[in-house]
Amino acid sequence: MQKKCAAKLVNILINHFPKFYPQSILDLGTGTGYIAEILLKNFPKSKYALNDISPNMLAKAKKKLIGYEKIRFILDDMETQNFGFHDLIISNLAFQWVNDLKGMIERAYKNSSVLAFSCLLDGTFDEWSKIFIELSLPVPTYKYSLKQELENHLLALKPEKYFFDSQEFILEFVNSSEFIKYLKNLGANQGSKVILPSDLKQVIKTYTDKINITYKVFFGVLSKCKFS
Repeated sequence: MQKKCAAKLVNILINHFPKFYPQSILDLGTGTGYIAEILLKNFPKSKYALNDISPNMLAKAKKKLIGYEKIRFILDDMETQNFGFHDLIISNLAFQWVNDLKGMIERAYKNSSVLAFSCLLDGTFDEWSKIFIELSLPVPTYKYSLKQELENHLLALKPEKYFFDSQEFILEFVNSSEFIKYLKNLGANQGSKVILPSDLKQVIKTYTDKINITYKVFFGVLSKCKFS
């Protein structure tokens, strides 16, 4: 799903801003470098700065993108680091983890000519939340942004040109145990609170059948000029 979202975000950028060629690109929350990998095919002459808060994720990105000279890697918290100005600031499925989403968006937009990002929306992981509710356990999932609320905030920035979209993805897991393994392998903080081992055991023991998990994803690209 991360790869699909990365590809869709870049396609939106290229299709709706065809005359935009960024000289400098900042990828916030790069993970293993999916976005950079796609962007390099379209903008091979650009300079890249790839950021992530996880040393493990950044190490994987470095290994994947070895051989490219115009890439620097920045290990830091995107909310506290001053990255300076970049023609394009892009982020795929990372903004939802920050403490102040609106503030993060405003700073990224202020420090770029074009801001492109995807993030999770309200309704994501609803099936997982319902499992904990049914078992009378504390619900560990985050409350994500409402689509309309997010769009209203972006429009308040008064972009010269913009494009918004959303898409729902449904992932199927053979049981709750497999979904828990999937969450651990993502390398991102997927819960609003720590789940007690005893609660996890109860979930795994109770939900042994196939479960579907819904992701609702927002895509937004906005710029300060039309690039006509």
